[in-house]
Order: sequence, then structure tokens, then C-alpha cells
Amino acid sequence: MEKKIKKIRIIINPAAGTGGSILPVFNLSMKEAGTKWEASITHQAGDAIKFAKAAVKEGVDALAVYGGDGTLMEAISGLMGSDIPLAILPGGSANVMAEELGIPKDLKAACALMTQVPLTVKTIDVGQFGDRYFILGIALGFGAEMIKGADRETKNRIGIFAYFLSAATALKKTKKAVYHLKIDGQKHEVQGLTCIIANVGNLGFSNISYDKHINVSDGLLDVVVVRKANLSLFKLLAVTLLKRERPDNLELVEHWQGKEISVSSSPRQTVQCDGEVLKEMPLHIKIIPQAIKVLVPKKKDNVIE
Repeated sequence: MEKKIKKIRIIINPAAGTGGSILPVFNLSMKEAGTKWEASITHQAGDAIKFAKAAVKEGVDALAVYGGDGTLMEAISGLMGSDIPLAILPGGSANVMAEELGIPKDLKAACALMTQVPLTVKTIDVGQFGDRYFILGIALGFGAEMIKGADRETKNRIGIFAYFLSAATALKKTKKAVYHLKIDGQKHEVQGLTCIIANVGNLGFSNISYDKHINVSDGLLDVVVVRKANLSLFKLLAVTLLKRERPDNLELVEHWQGKEISVSSSPRQTVQCDGEVLKEMPLHIKIIPQAIKVLVPKKKDNVIE
């Protein structure tokens, strides 16, 4: 992408970050690049959507988001249908998409992605159900309980072992369910402990993925069902977290891919979407391929436009 970014809107979630001053970093980075920038501060849910839509009407060259995945998802919702590239500035308690795309954790380095010439852009898919969008995925049952239990503070304190602790607690809460799935018109019924409809495979910690084959730019959603809770499940978790890869041909895991998915469970289980608990059921989900352009570091596998 040869065009230089001259005007940027930065959406800032003031609850994000570690308490350090971020505005001087933005100011210095943009001043050095000769880029005009303005900031919008979120105060409540929905603000980032409103600010992103306003930025599109304003005709900015790029939209930047400083915050976690929740703020990012709102901004993406406001960008849908536009061609404006997104800059992710990790600052929240959860930055899974930033991990997935290799965005630097250092704020100055992340800002540099907006000023490098040529710009490196990767197009990513976005999931949708009803009038809502998501970028990470939807989890039912054990997966939802495990993600909820492995909070950022615990992960920062004990690292990947936070998932083992949350998994043990989640197993006590979760009962098996029958998942009623329809994937691109094909019906499946499978009993299991968790069902995950994933856009990304990253767990949000040290670039660990629960399945290295899940790709945020392949135009497909991945449906993963874990059928039983026994030693094989913990083997799956251990190999995934410690070796950073999922064991192949594990009998307890079912894996499909599709563009349109309907899912419900009997009995009803806890459901999460990008960290938010959902009440809707059944869910009718689809993928919107190549929906958003994101500024990323230069790598061989990135799309350069």
C-alpha cells in the first residue's frame, strides 16, 4: 500500500493500559511522520462504534484503536463496508487479535506501523450473527468457562498455567451437551463438552494457538467440538499450551470448516462471544471474508497492497 497516511483518528479506551502516559507517544510518533491526528475517548459501550462511523464520514486515511479486543470489535463494527485501514495499538486486558497478527506490544513500535512506507496491510475475516460482528470466536460450555476463568491478571502472574487452573474449575461447572450443528447446509449432532466456532486460533498469550491450522484470512469459520473430559483432553490442553501445537488425529476432537453455521445445545450451556456472555440461542453465524484491512509488521506471509 503505497499511499502515505496523512490523517488519523485514534480511539482511546481510558480504562486500557498500565497507567503510563500514552498521548506523548502518539504525539511524537505522528509529529515525526508529519501526520495529523485527533483522539476520541470512549466512556461507555457503543462509543467506539460511533467514533469509527464518524471517522469514516470524515474521510480519515486510517483509524487506530488503543484498547482491548472489546474496543477493537466495536471499532471494526463501525468500519464495516469501508476501505479505511485499521491500526491496532495493544493496550487492553485482552489483545488476542494483536497477538494473532504479530502487532508489537511496545506502543511506539505499534505506532510505527501507521507511518512506515510502504504500508503493510493484511485483510482479515469478520464473523457475524444477527446484526452483530465478532473477530475472535464463539465458545459454548467448557471452552467458554475456561476462557472466562483464565483472567489477564492470573495469566500475567503464572503464565500458561492459568489455563490449567481455569480448565480444572471449568470441568466442575460443565456438563455434557448435545450440539445441534448445521454447517453449510450439512447437519451434525455430536455430544461434547465444548463447541468452539473460531475465526482465530490464538489464545491471547505468547502467540499460543489451540489449532495452528485456523486462519483469520481464509474465508472460513472453524467448528471444533471436544467430546469427552478425560486424560486425552488434558493431553490436548498440555500439548497445545506447552508445545504450541494441537496433536493430530486426536479421537476426542471433531473439526469442521464452513461459511455459515447454526448451533444450539441441549441442555443449554454458557456461551461467550469475544469474551461477552450471550443469551441468544440458537445462533446463526456467517463469515464475511476479507472484511477489514489491518496494518501489520512486514512479514513474508502478509498481504502487501
